Amino acid sequence: MPFIALEKRQHLKNGDCRLYKVAGYKVLLIRQDDCYFAIDSVCPHAGASLRKGRLVEDCIRCPKHGIHFDLATGKPVGGEAVAEVAPLRCFEVVLRDDEVGILV
Repeated sequence: MPFIALEKRQHLKNGDCRLYKVAGYKVLLIRQDDCYFAIDSVCPHAGASLRKGRLVEDCIRCPKHGIHFDLATGKPVGGEAVAEVAPLRCFEVVLRDDEVGILV
């Protein structure tokens, strides 16, 4: 799996959510405290963009129906229609030198 650099570490502040188009995917890169997460940027429930989602502890909340997705696993863990919702795709985050990237 090749490494794809997305951003310089110093450009990501706590709570940042940035959208990148990588290898046919729309990837949301999130910094939460000193952890980095990369997830699919579209809610599988109704196709809403998670770019405008709100970070709540270790989850992102979909702005359309309030479904909470765990940032580490992509699993829906709270909100409306959780039992019917597929998990988000998660990408492996890699820190190399001063860059944050993913393996695709």
